[in-house]
Amino acid sequence: MAKVINLAERREQKIQKQLHSPMQGWIVWLKCPKCETREYSELRMPEGRIHKCGTMVEEHEVEIDIRAELTVSLRNSELISELLAKSNAKGIMKKFLKSGRAMLEHLERSEEEYRKRLQLMSQQECTPYPEEWDPEEKGLEIKKMDPLGLQLTAARQPELYFPDAS
Repeated sequence: MAKVINLAERREQKIQKQLHSPMQGWIVWLKCPKCETREYSELRMPEGRIHKCGTMVEEHEVEIDIRAELTVSLRNSELISELLAKSNAKGIMKKFLKSGRAMLEHLERSEEEYRKRLQLMSQQECTPYPEEWDPEEKGLEIKKMDPLGLQLTAARQPELYFPDAS
């Protein structure tokens, strides 16, 4: 007797596998030894880079799961949006209403820029992990930024790669 192949089930299995499979990428942390500035790039350049001050920068490549980084960034944006909504209604940021709001807006723009770069890295449509995905369960180390509660993966902590930088 021949086995019946259910194409709809196979398609659903393939979609589920794609939703839960990592997408490998790289973030390159750059540090100018002269200016003591740190920034990241999604572009790998094996021949090195020159900073605008004319100094060769130090580089450290960090392997990442693009989908995990995207998921964490979206969760951070969601938290920032909630904090911005609360700051409108006087509360959590009463002391710092103007500067706190500006800081949150800056953080949100940083998250948006980070997601744009992740999309560039993936070179295809990148979707976040499902809502129930837990980064700690998958072995991703997360650092919480107090007092806001934003999450930082190891890839977004330049002090891990250039500990002497201030």
